[in-house]
Amino acid sequence: METKELILKNALDMFAKSGYNSVSIRDIAKTVNIKESSIYYHFKNKQDILDSLVEKYESHIKELTDMLQSSMLNLHNVSSFSWDWLREFYFERYLFDTFCNQMMRFMMIEQFHNESMRILYEHYLFKLPHRIQTQSFMILTKFGMMNEKQAEKAGNDFFAYITMLTFQYLLTGELTKAKKDAFDQEVFAYINRMFQED
Repeated sequence: METKELILKNALDMFAKSGYNSVSIRDIAKTVNIKESSIYYHFKNKQDILDSLVEKYESHIKELTDMLQSSMLNLHNVSSFSWDWLREFYFERYLFDTFCNQMMRFMMIEQFHNESMRILYEHYLFKLPHRIQTQSFMILTKFGMMNEKQAEKAGNDFFAYITMLTFQYLLTGELTKAKKDAFDQEVFAYINRMFQED
């Protein structure tokens, strides 16, 4: 891993545990095992490190949402619909991804100290996931599996449940395989119950 990426990785690890204000350039340099002055070769200051992390995160999310939108547009019949996208895009590449998980933890801490981070926190942990999950249920209306009112209710209910599980399993303590597995099992058990009730 290149020095610039090591700086970002270690800075995020510390930010996600202690918050932005508790971490100094000296702390980051010590963790990366480089001189403090070497950081300034890659970044102007600590704010530049934060901006680079946010840019990397937003770029990753845009890539995922673009891929997801593309796959949803290519659905032509009910047999082509699968909840595999949820595991692939939302679990493996987002919630379970170490970088994204640490960014979410960091935003949780920083929302109390930094208005721009609060806005990011609200958007990426609530508004965007809610919109994507509701849109996923709306796709089922084109196949006659539910009407728009049912799809909207299903999207709201699903969002509330998955958000609760995210905070319970993925944003507390260490992110372990056991927690990921429990989260995965509970989400898909919930989806099965939803469609059995209908």
